[in-house]
Amino acid sequence: MPWCESCSRFHDAEALSDKGECPTCGTVLVAPKKVPWHFRLIGAATVVYLTYRLVQGILWVVHHV
Repeated sequence: MPWCESCSRFHDAEALSDKGECPTCGTVLVAPKKVPWHFRLIGAATVVYLTYRLVQGILWVVHHV
């Protein structure tokens, strides 16, 4: 639960605006979450690997049919 220093209150996450602002005073309480760089790197590596395996599987089927 985010805490607002200006209002001295806890707020539910649903009560905050889309930008993470306090509904009473408008102070930003929650910074937007960023995706870590290593998660993006693992995602890209997974896509490259699965594409390679797909091409390898298609070539195997073509060769053995």
